[in-house]
Amino acid sequence: MMHPQLQQLVVLQEVDLEIIALDKRLKVLPEQMETSRSHLAKDKEQLDNALKGIKEIQKKRSKLEQDVQIENDHMAKIKVRLPAVKTNKEYSAILAEVDAAKQKISALEDEELSIMEILEKEEKKIPDLQNGYKKEEQEFQEFKKQKEAEIARINQDLEARRIKRAEIAKPIEAQWLGLYEKLIKHRGEQVVVLLKEGVCRGCFQQIRPQMAIEIRTGEKVHQCSHCNRILYWVPEPETETAVPK
Repeated sequence: MMHPQLQQLVVLQEVDLEIIALDKRLKVLPEQMETSRSHLAKDKEQLDNALKGIKEIQKKRSKLEQDVQIENDHMAKIKVRLPAVKTNKEYSAILAEVDAAKQKISALEDEELSIMEILEKEEKKIPDLQNGYKKEEQEFQEFKKQKEAEIARINQDLEARRIKRAEIAKPIEAQWLGLYEKLIKHRGEQVVVLLKEGVCRGCFQQIRPQMAIEIRTGEKVHQCSHCNRILYWVPEPETETAVPK
């Protein structure tokens, strides 16, 4: 027989352990969502950086186009002066200006060509990055939906178990309920433990034989003299012995 108060404490602990497990799961789920969200954010950052890089290249290309146009206009203005030239020296000077402008235009166009090749290469990366981000976002939204549904279920389960706990705790005497809750603060989750073969299954220390007898008979509620946990005993099922043929 088990002491009635001890029976209630055992049941109470079972519910408390369920509540603790649900609370732990409830804390993990938001962390899992945040980890998944951070992976999505990295993919978005990679895509944004690629698009930003392309914009910078496009700006540089546009600037080069403008510089080429400016030099072409400059060269055209130089050539307009040729008919008015009166000396060979002036003519040679203008031709030198034209040649310098042509060289500058050629250098700008070479740079523009190089920029266009880089731009084309970078633009080819965008579809894969966009598709990868889109897929990751869809997976995240589905993952988030599942976890939010699980959080809602856990909260419902927790509410039900807390109501159940309150009902179980009602008939427990204040001294035993207070002791149980005090032990939880000092010892952790499991403070009502099995006595098996005269050994406390909380600290695995041998207890006094007389105490073991009283626990088995259910006369009193006892605490382990080593760890202070509350002890209870459950008879082991009898094993059938084989009958010789």
